[in-house]
Amino acid sequence: MKMTRILIPVMTPLALAISSVASAGPAGYAPPPPPTQEFKIRIGGAYISPNSDNVTFADSLLRWPDPFNPNFNRDWGAFRTNIDPSDEWGWFINAEWKPMDHWGVSLSYTDGDRHTGGDRRGWHDRFGLRDFGRNRNFARWEPQMTAAYLNWYPLDPSCLIQPYMGIGLNYTDFSSERLRDWGWFNPITGAEEFWAGRLNLGDNWGYTWQLGVDFNFGHDSSWLINLALIYFDVDTDIEVDTFFTDVPNQIDYRHRFGGDYLFDPWVFNIGVGYKFDFHW
Repeated sequence: MKMTRILIPVMTPLALAISSVASAGPAGYAPPPPPTQEFKIRIGGAYISPNSDNVTFADSLLRWPDPFNPNFNRDWGAFRTNIDPSDEWGWFINAEWKPMDHWGVSLSYTDGDRHTGGDRRGWHDRFGLRDFGRNRNFARWEPQMTAAYLNWYPLDPSCLIQPYMGIGLNYTDFSSERLRDWGWFNPITGAEEFWAGRLNLGDNWGYTWQLGVDFNFGHDSSWLINLALIYFDVDTDIEVDTFFTDVPNQIDYRHRFGGDYLFDPWVFNIGVGYKFDFHW
């Protein structure tokens, strides 16, 4: 009985110590925490600055049955003109999954506003026409860009400022294409007349890369501010189909032409984000 009274106070701390060491692992250290994954959603404004490109347009259809003016070249040919779209604001949203500390995979969508651009003087020169007086901004369109990235974060996850860089693929489509103010001074009547027509830009697959940074509000906060500079490689086909009917003289004109346009926009994103962590 005396031995029991002596052993119990001695053995109890020893048993607790052995139990702690056993639960900590063979080396006596606490086991590492389970791997943490992170998920982010960002949304905000996107400033889109397209490329200015000199495009060579080649004829795909030409109907110019005017026997009264020898200055008109009715043979198929080509002309060169500048496409210089305006910079516009749009919006973006992206979602990113970080399965490990320094690597993430993101999917992004950017919706642009209406860009206008294009100089029609090359078309006037092609047929020896007088300047119409509305030489700029004959084309209008809205881009939609979807992209997937593999991103690398060089700093430790505990840092409140998290720069990153990524590379990936983009798919770009265009909507609301419109041909604006296409026309001429009719060489027969001398009147300023508008042509009807259509504009079409083809969709495109290309590469993309980005440099960005997340500014976290604090270690215990899930909110962040995001800034990013993004480049999209977009080589699209642009086609213009124009037509005009000279009713008094019963003459139908039609001209369809197309070329390759390097849209290649630079995009600057500024937005807010929200993140949350979860374990395997």
